[in-house]
Amino acid sequence: MLIRDSDLLKPENKNKYSISDLRANVDHLNKKFLLHTQRLDEEFCIEYILDIRMDSGDEDSYLFCENYILECQSHLDETLFFKFRDIIYPNAYD
Repeated sequence: MLIRDSDLLKPENKNKYSISDLRANVDHLNKKFLLHTQRLDEEFCIEYILDIRMDSGDEDSYLFCENYILECQSHLDETLFFKFRDIIYPNAYD
């Protein structure tokens, strides 16, 4: 199933797509749209949304920090979120 940014923005598609469908389409979807329109899990957020390169120069990199993700996805378990972060990026926060 091909999902486009325009599909994410339709009100009738809010929280519609499964994590597996989102994973299959993540390479061409806008991260901000994903955060604001879909119910994501901790692992997905760490793998595909979190930007650990805060000094990358990308004007939106600050939007993809831990606090912003947790604010947008308030259902996430913070302990599990940080556990996945430490597994996927073990040396990033030394």
